[in-house]
Amino acid sequence: MNTAATEGSTADTAMLMARQSLYRFAALTLLDPQAGAWERLDALRTDPIPAQAAALIRDVPQAVPEELGLGERPLCDLDADRVLAKLPDSRQCLNDQYESRFGLLVSNACPPYETEYINSKFSFQRSNALADVSGFYRAFGLSISEERHERPDHIVLELEFMAMLIGLQRQATIGSPVTGDERAQVCREAQARFLREHLAWWVPAFSRLLLRENPYGFYAAVSEFLAALIPAERALLGVESASQPVVPDSQDQDPPEACEGCQLTV
Repeated sequence: MNTAATEGSTADTAMLMARQSLYRFAALTLLDPQAGAWERLDALRTDPIPAQAAALIRDVPQAVPEELGLGERPLCDLDADRVLAKLPDSRQCLNDQYESRFGLLVSNACPPYETEYINSKFSFQRSNALADVSGFYRAFGLSISEERHERPDHIVLELEFMAMLIGLQRQATIGSPVTGDERAQVCREAQARFLREHLAWWVPAFSRLLLRENPYGFYAAVSEFLAALIPAERALLGVESASQPVVPDSQDQDPPEACEGCQLTV
């Protein structure tokens, strides 16, 4: 047996598991408490996996970007324990914080939707971005559920999609050396493209605005965690940081027609 190859494979698998866990954790922190976010986060207080996953990524030199982009934070802020320490003591308290930040309508202060960060003058770019996000989902066997009315460009769905792509890469590495490697490469390339086109350019701005709106509580810790995850992922996937600052532009805008749907479903 090639010991070096086996150790390398084990390390790669551990890295994929850690990255997938961190994306799932980040998505959960921004999930509507009415969908069970508090209960699931509360259960993670005694689960070592999020903290271990974050520690593993912090110890990987390849996860350190050459420089931080606008709104990004250093790798030391990728700390799941810090987020869980700020979790409110009840679902109602978390729900109150969530409603005050995001509410029932799109927040102009820190909207959790990618296309709200595209200038409203370029409505065709907004429509194209929504179509591209939905196209990614469909390409990997996901559809937009009509049971929960959420737009496909919501940050939770985009983070969950990245977690799913990493999971598919993990599965592919278990397959045959030929077809498995090919599928794994497809999944990795999809991750890099989705990060470049649909996360890296706007999530740091969202994180910065979320921190401004909630400088001390749970969502402050979430914003710091998310702003540290993005540059780590950029470094690992070879994605450049955003070159221009972005701000939300959602005033007096109707929801784009292409966003009538969903939750991601297989």
